[in-house]
Amino acid sequence: MEISLPLALSLIGFVFLVAAGLLLMTWAQRRELAPLGLWGLAFGLAAIGSALVAGRGHIADAWSIVIADVLIAAAYAAMWSGARLFGGRPLLPWAASVGIVLALVATLSPGIGTDASLRAMVMVGIGIAYTLATAAEIYRSRRDDLPSRWPAVLLLLVHAAALPTRVPLVGAVFGMHRSASTLLAFVTFESMLLAVAGAYLFGGLVREQMASAFRRAAMADPLTGVANRRAFLEQGTRLIQRAETEQSDVCLLLFDIDHFKAINDAHGHAAGDAVLTMFCCLAKAQLRPSDLFARIGGEEFSALLVDVDAARAGRIAERVRFAFEGAVHSSGGEQFGATVSAGVAAAKARHADLPALLIIADRALYRAKQSGRNRIEQEMAAPGGPSALVFKRA
Repeated sequence: MEISLPLALSLIGFVFLVAAGLLLMTWAQRRELAPLGLWGLAFGLAAIGSALVAGRGHIADAWSIVIADVLIAAAYAAMWSGARLFGGRPLLPWAASVGIVLALVATLSPGIGTDASLRAMVMVGIGIAYTLATAAEIYRSRRDDLPSRWPAVLLLLVHAAALPTRVPLVGAVFGMHRSASTLLAFVTFESMLLAVAGAYLFGGLVREQMASAFRRAAMADPLTGVANRRAFLEQGTRLIQRAETEQSDVCLLLFDIDHFKAINDAHGHAAGDAVLTMFCCLAKAQLRPSDLFARIGGEEFSALLVDVDAARAGRIAERVRFAFEGAVHSSGGEQFGATVSAGVAAAKARHADLPALLIIADRALYRAKQSGRNRIEQEMAAPGGPSALVFKRA
């Protein structure tokens, strides 16, 4: 069964309208999800533009050609703008308006406005540019764990590849060629696929991004921004397993800020929070990007170092201690200093075990505290296991 161009465009417009409604309803409930609002707007504009084109011959050309093409160009621009917001990038109104201006100029131009095929070529170019730009913006978020990312990028690439078929379709429709029905069926199917799958995938991207943000928040210390105890235990276990495979040395540094309660009592909790934050900055500056650093208690921090021997781990801990001792803190115009003690546990990969390393490092830290604080103590797990210890003082 063959369908006419007005009927096909009406079906396309209806499906786009449904997709727009779903996205806008979700956005209305969560106004902070701006990408959903822009994507819903994009589908809504595409629905109106398709409906106006379907009315060609029954409504004024100013509506079925000029306004319709401008709305469709605006739909592509809104889709791209939503992708930029999704990726955490600012909107670029001037770039979003370029396609709209081009569509308006093309439809009003005497040379292009009266030639349906030329107008179609201009609109296809606008659509391809914004679609590829949208795919690129979503691709930028590949560092996040978003299962819908790749299907969304693929859908956009397919749409960009299918857009050129609109040009011969226009020529076939106005030339009454037999190929018009085949092209029209393909364009109708592809457009409806974009609407249905696009609404589902765009909504999925936002949901997955929110879930990813919640997971990151659950694994981070809210004050200092470093990993928390849960993240340290989960990621540390994986690091040790990898170290065992690579037969690398493993060292764990356990830091505890000296007399931290006294700092809070004397200078206030705000000053204490500032001390904790500064310690994190100083400690991370002495560690490698691959090292796992976390706040595992109130004023207690830990760092897991892979492929680092005991001697080097001791030197790293000493650099952290020295940097923190030299830092100057202030509260209410009064300056004060703070120090940190550390316990270092070292083990060969085949003897490494995170809970055991924490116990060993805690024992070394306890000795550092008992020996006067502001110092480093080390212990190494002997081949016989974590319970057989060789003590080494820094």
